[in-house]
This record gives sequence, C-alpha cells and structure tokens, in this order.
Amino acid sequence: MSMTPKNFRCTGVHVAAMAAIACVHNAQAQAAGADHEAVPVEQVIISAKKETLYVNRDVNAGALGVQPLHELPFSIGSYSRELIDNQRARTVQDVLKNDPGVQPASFGGAYDGIAVRGFSANALNSVRRDGLPTNVYADIPLEHMERVDVLKGLSGFLYGVGEPSGLVNYILKRPTRRAFTSVDAELRCFGGRYAHVDTSGAIGASGTLAYRVNLAGEKQGDFTHAGDLSRATAGLALDVQLAPGTLLRLDADHQHKKLAAQPVIGPRSDGTVVPADSFNPRTLLGQPWGQYRTDASNVGVRLEQGLGQRWDLIAQLGYSRTERDAAFPDVYEVARDGTITSGDYYYSPDQRFTTVAAQAYLNGHLRAAGVQHDVVIGVSDSRLRTSDGGWFPNDGLTVGNIFAPVYSAQPDFSDPPAKNQGSARQPSLFASDTISLNEHWRVLAGLRTIAYRSESRSASGTQRDYSAQVTVPSAALVWLPNKAVTAYASYTEGLEQGAYAPNAASNRGERLDPIRSQQIETGVKWRPRPALSASLALFHIDKPLQAVDANDGVFKTLGRQRHQGLELALNGELARGLQAVAGVSWLDARVQGTRDAREGKRPANVARLQASAWLDWRVAALPGLSVNGGLVHTGERALDQANSLKVPAFTRWDAGVRYAVQVAGVPSVWRLQVQNLANRRYWENVNYGGVLAGAPRTLRLSGEWLF
Repeated sequence: MSMTPKNFRCTGVHVAAMAAIACVHNAQAQAAGADHEAVPVEQVIISAKKETLYVNRDVNAGALGVQPLHELPFSIGSYSRELIDNQRARTVQDVLKNDPGVQPASFGGAYDGIAVRGFSANALNSVRRDGLPTNVYADIPLEHMERVDVLKGLSGFLYGVGEPSGLVNYILKRPTRRAFTSVDAELRCFGGRYAHVDTSGAIGASGTLAYRVNLAGEKQGDFTHAGDLSRATAGLALDVQLAPGTLLRLDADHQHKKLAAQPVIGPRSDGTVVPADSFNPRTLLGQPWGQYRTDASNVGVRLEQGLGQRWDLIAQLGYSRTERDAAFPDVYEVARDGTITSGDYYYSPDQRFTTVAAQAYLNGHLRAAGVQHDVVIGVSDSRLRTSDGGWFPNDGLTVGNIFAPVYSAQPDFSDPPAKNQGSARQPSLFASDTISLNEHWRVLAGLRTIAYRSESRSASGTQRDYSAQVTVPSAALVWLPNKAVTAYASYTEGLEQGAYAPNAASNRGERLDPIRSQQIETGVKWRPRPALSASLALFHIDKPLQAVDANDGVFKTLGRQRHQGLELALNGELARGLQAVAGVSWLDARVQGTRDAREGKRPANVARLQASAWLDWRVAALPGLSVNGGLVHTGERALDQANSLKVPAFTRWDAGVRYAVQVAGVPSVWRLQVQNLANRRYWENVNYGGVLAGAPRTLRLSGEWLF
C-alpha cells in the first residue's frame, strides 16, 4: 500500500474531487457483495443481493443465553459488521455514535470511554468479549469482531458486577466453510493509512476444522498532533467439529497500539468554557514523546455440547492481559489568552492488568405444570489482577499555552516508582426461567448470587481487604400480541463495587460498601418484516451516590442519582434499497439528597436530548452505487456538578459514497467517507471537569477486494 502524500489534507476541493473519483466507473458493471456467515458448518453465501445491511436477529444475553433480540425484555443495541465497514469505524465510539443512548466519555488521548443513559461505563467491568470480561484500559480492535452489542441499563443479573450504564459486548468473527480472502486498504487525511486482511476457510475435505485470520495495521501522523496513532493487530479463530452436536471454538488475538496522549481542557479562570471555535482540534497539548501505549492480548476457549433435542451445555474460558504505559497530561485551568494556569503530567510505564474468566451453563426447554419453561442454570467466575499506580513525580509540566504550545524534553523515566498490587474476584451462581403461559404471555424470573472479594496492597505496604455477598434479581412480563410486536415491563438490579475515598476526604482511602441500583423499564419492539425493526423504551434508574459530604468532609453514601428517560430506535430497510439506523434519546437526570450545590442538578456530561441518523441508499439506476449520510446531535451538557458551566450543543454531519464493481471476476468495493462534513469545531467529550475536541473534517478513501 502506498504511503499518504504529505500534502493530502481535508478541504472542500478534496471532498468534491475524491467523490468524483469514487463515482466515475462503468455504470453497467455488475455489483458484487459478500455475506460472510459465521457458521462453521454452512456455506458462505456470495450474492449481489443482501437481505438487509444492519439488522441483527439475536444476541448473547448473558445469563439468558442466546436469545432473539426482538423478544428480550431489555434495551439492547446491536451493530453489524456491514455497518462497521461502511462507516469505516475503528473504535467503539465510532460504532456507538449510532446509538443515541450512548455518550462519548474518553479521557483525552487514551482509550475510548463511553457513558450509557448518563452513567459512565467502568473499564474494569463494562467491557465483554463473547460475554466474558476482557482487556481493561485498552481499545478493542474491531477487525476481529462480527458485531458490537450494547446493553443499556443495569446488568447485575445478566453479567454480574457492573455499573448502571450496562455494558458493551464484542462478538467475534467465526470461521466459514467456503474459503475467502478480503483485502482492505485505506488512505485518509493527516497522514493516515490503513490495511486489513480477513481470510477464512476449512482445512481438509471433511470441513470439521475451519479457521479465520485477521491482520491489520494503521498509522496516522508522527505524534506531533492530536489524533496521531500507530497500531498493529493479529487474530486467529478456529472451529473444530469434534462430533455431531459438539463444537469446540478457539480464538486468540493481540493488539499493539500507541496514541498521542491528549488532555481534556479545564475551564477558564474567569469561570467560562473555552470556545470550541477558538481551538484547533489537531493541536497536541501533550508531549510528542508522551504516548499512551497498550499491548493487549486475549485467548478464548468455548465448548458447545448438544444434549439431545432440548438441552445444550455451553462452557467458556477466557484470558486477557493488558500492559500499558499510562501517559496523562492534564490541563485543569487556562487564562483567557490560553495560558495554562494549572496543569501537570502523570506518567507510569509498565502497568499490567490480567483477567481470567470462565462460565458454564445449561440451556434447555421443558414442560411442567402444563406450561413451557426455558431454563438457564450456570456458574461464572472472574479474577482481575492489577499492577498500577507508580506515577513519576511531576512539577506542573505543561505545554504552556493551548493555542501556542511549547514542548519539553523528555524527563528521565528510567527508574519508575513502585506500583500498587491488587486483585478482585467475583464467583457467582445464576438461574433464570422464562415461562410461556400461552402463545401471547411470558414471565421471566432470574437470580444471580455474587461473592465479591478484593485485596489491595499499596506501594507503601498498606493492605486493604474487602468482601461482600449479594443476590441481584430480575423479573419481566412479556406480551406478544402477534409475531411482529413485543411489549414488556422489566425490573432489574445492579451491583457495583464501592468506591475509595479520595485524598480530599477526611476518611481518605476508605472503601465503601457495594452500591445496589434499581431499574424499571417498559418498552415495545416492532418488527413488521425481517429487514426492519423499531423500538421504544421508557426507563427509570435509581442509584445511591457516593461523594464527599460538604458539611463534614467525609466520603460517604450521600443522596442519589435518578435518571429517567425515553429512547426511540429504528434499524433496517425503510424501502427497497434504503437502509437506516436512527434514534433519539431524551434523558432527565437529577442528583437528589446531597443538601449542597449539586441538589436537583444534572450530573456532568449528561445531555437531555441526543439523536443520530444514518441513511444508506442503493441507487437503482446505477447498479453498484450507494450513497449515505448521517448526523449526530448532542444537546447542552454541564461541565461541573453545580451546573454553572455549560458546554454548547452540537450537530455533526457525515456523508459518503460506495461503489461495488466486479473486475476480471474479482468483486471490489470502493468507499469514500467524510466525517464532520462541515468541518465544525465542537466539544465532543465532557469528562473529568474538562472538554475534548471532536475530530476535524476527515476523509477516508478505501478499496476492498474479495478473492
């Protein structure tokens, strides 16, 4: 793949020129596409006609096993491989921009973070890989994934310890029986280039062993601008048909990634937010030598055993390891002229996080007392070991001014301080029963009992041990008036580990009790045809708040956060050749019972209104040609707990064109995608009391060939 020319920049002229290049092809050439169906015992279907681009039929629902998405009494967004490819998504934030219930919540140039329904997703518990806990503090490479599911709301019964935000579950690509190789290459502005190879097939005539390999590399810039990065990833998946009804699945992947560390920008000293249109989002406010580095590895084993016609046994084991150089520049406050009046630089190399997780469950059907029961019974366990902290002392190192940064020589990082050591384990038992009272009514009941234990030893030798055992229930009533409609009401509880008191508290270092949250949700899911689905959900989440009491300075359980709102979503084929992914979210979030400046206010980074839409139209008059476009809207958000600082709303527009053509028997797809078409400057992230700029207009020109 050729290198990107240094003068390749994003301008309106380039938008028009690249669009013309992508569109000028033989209009009579035949379109070609490929459905890589991830089933090891069935053929890959290669056809010019796809049933739909974006609708997924079922999801892995934790303690409920694999369930039809349309019939689950929970709000789950599911985003397909086709959508990921067509939008040229690279990280979870790129994918979940399609979900208006999700907000970006990254901490500068590190890993992608999100918030769901106004609650931040914890990196330790809110990310899953085929249902098991996976790497923390590292972006998950999408090249190995078939789709991304996001469970919105409490997940205690389904998955165990976790925040009320719910969680993100990455579903791996699986091998295919029919061999194929897909080669994807991309150029983009600001010195960006990317290549990806996806190849799969069966070994031997019997087809009992199948493989899938994904390799990818990406580079942008030279770490002198925000957004510069380099990464390489490789993954292997194997499916082995050991016997009829017995399938063994193996997988492993690794990613090495470096990002230009970039801080969020705190408020100005006069109590205002830095105007977004005054700041160039490409300006690096970290140091060129300061890169957030992660090396993340995963290994997984899954056994699927059929036990007759009505029962199955699923057993999984996963191992994940993340090593990182944690680089966090900070800009806490700036003057009106951009001078950084308060800031520093935190750096800690060689932090390590290791997760071992397992689960096994029986899933089956039986009749008792004259009704049908769908039963899941299982056990799970996970253990996270951490070696973190060990920050080098800093003396207020910054780049001086956010508009005219001056970079410094790299300090001596040859003798890092000792690190803190910790471990956390959460074995659990779970069971659920979905009772079909008749063809129209179902009742779901489930319990998960969790025995949570943690141990930590600080670098100075202070030991803290903690344990708690809790049971979290879930219940739902489901009404199916016909095959197209599902209406439900559900109650769920969540459990998250208690927080440590911060240094500013009089009881600094004290660990509080676990937090139990409650959620009530009602909703309707409508599927008028297989290629189209719509949903409406109303929810109410109540969570205890752990914070420092302004009256006595003690960190304690103080007050509550109440989030309630409405979500609408539409996904699928609106008309022949017209696909859509769209939604809107309205959220009323309040802090209650704190008896201070936070009382009755919205939490930071919570917008009342969010919306997104993506349309993809296949032009019937020009076979193979598709055009697309979309928007992302986020309403006004508060920067501080007292809501005295407001971050303005923004709307971002994206657009693109795609052309599928077959040349010399080789199907290919050419794509031009433009993110932030109007080159709008806006604050995309609001986190840790600061703001982070959205990316400027970015063009991606790519070609994909299927062999």
